[in-house]
Amino acid sequence: MLDEPYRWIEAINDRRDYIEDQLRPGSPVVGLNYNEGMLLLTIGSGQRKIFEVHNRTALCAIGHPAYIEQLRMLATDTASVQGFQNSVDDVTLHRLANFVLGPAIKQTFESIFGAAPIIKMLLAELGTLGRENQFSSINYDGAVATDSHAQLIGGTDAIESAMRRYLADSNSSDGTLISTARTALEIWAVGRDLSLHEDDESDDSEGSPVDRVQLHEVLKEELKEGQIEAAVLDNTRRGNSKFRILQSEEIENLTSDWL
Repeated sequence: MLDEPYRWIEAINDRRDYIEDQLRPGSPVVGLNYNEGMLLLTIGSGQRKIFEVHNRTALCAIGHPAYIEQLRMLATDTASVQGFQNSVDDVTLHRLANFVLGPAIKQTFESIFGAAPIIKMLLAELGTLGRENQFSSINYDGAVATDSHAQLIGGTDAIESAMRRYLADSNSSDGTLISTARTALEIWAVGRDLSLHEDDESDDSEGSPVDRVQLHEVLKEELKEGQIEAAVLDNTRRGNSKFRILQSEEIENLTSDWL
């Protein structure tokens, strides 16, 4: 009996390795602010990843489609009930991430005799009533990280670190939607390139400069079969709902005369 806690810790570590192996090839997701709101962007091949949760809140995820749909429904149902029974002001990203989605994922992760939660989530909330814009990421173990400027999710910590380094070094965006989306595409390509070359994941590459030409080649190759999926929470949009999926014409403008 004395070794039971150690067996549980070993099982948790094995679970982490398994989940990261499953998530590693997943298409990263990038969340950035722009001058009229917030942008969520990824590249996929048919399976939708970006959804509205409530008027000023959206989510996206990587992982198994069944988990994504299950947690999407949990988020939207919770937001709808809170907004109806109490007030729309009670529907906040903090509550959804820290008291609804995070605990649900944590419970599943730590239940080692059940199926592993193959999922990472990114949520965005457009600021209102004096609150700043907020991004939150939820890891497969239920850990929540929040930032008011940007948030990125990829299959592994190494992939996310490389994407964050590129974001920190990038100063190409002028705040417009097109410029911000192009920066997001390059950040996505950093994560995608690393996920396709997992043997190269190491701290040795931390100081290496990123070749933008190579990133554009990665994007061109991925867009042969995949397609850009992007949505915004738009402050200029009339009505309660600020969520909008970018239309095909807008998507085409992102890459025309650029790639």
